[in-house]
Amino acid sequence: MSEVLCQKLSVDGIVDQGTLTSWLEEQARNWKLNYLLAHAEDGVIWGRFDNYRLTTAEKVFHQPEFNFPTLRILTLQQCRVFGQNGEVLLWRTGETWRSRLIQDNPEVDKIPERQILWGTHGEKRGNFTLLWDGSQGLKHAVPFTDIALDERNRLINRVRLMVHHFIDYDDSGVARIHLSRIVDLTTEKELINAP
Repeated sequence: MSEVLCQKLSVDGIVDQGTLTSWLEEQARNWKLNYLLAHAEDGVIWGRFDNYRLTTAEKVFHQPEFNFPTLRILTLQQCRVFGQNGEVLLWRTGETWRSRLIQDNPEVDKIPERQILWGTHGEKRGNFTLLWDGSQGLKHAVPFTDIALDERNRLINRVRLMVHHFIDYDDSGVARIHLSRIVDLTTEKELINAP
């Protein structure tokens, strides 16, 4: 099943901060991907690729007002570069980097899901939207601005992460989710009876 959806990608060139950024931009260009979602020791990092150049949230929402983490090779645990065409996952195993590409295959059953992201209020800046939930104080800046806001900066519809869950069947026909990938960001609500 994995062979139908996944392919390994070479990470030999990733040795420092500059080569990490270049590698991510190359993957965005090669596979025509739009967004980045990274998990690091110091937090979650959102980014986007415009003309295949990476911009991350901390470059738009600056310190000292905002304290978003910087994408750094030393603290990065895993990173997803994603879009309609596929998802590249880069992750660390000890001191070694690994990577794989997932692309949809019409022969593999999938379940589309829209996961609601944190945030009931928003503020647009550049190609990002700062999201927060009332007075909780927790904030993140998603690389997405197709968001309707009311006069009090409340979101008309919550931001959602579109995910595809791929189904595999064992020898007895029992189905399970074998693999998942991020597809896009949207404010559209869950589709009822989606294929």
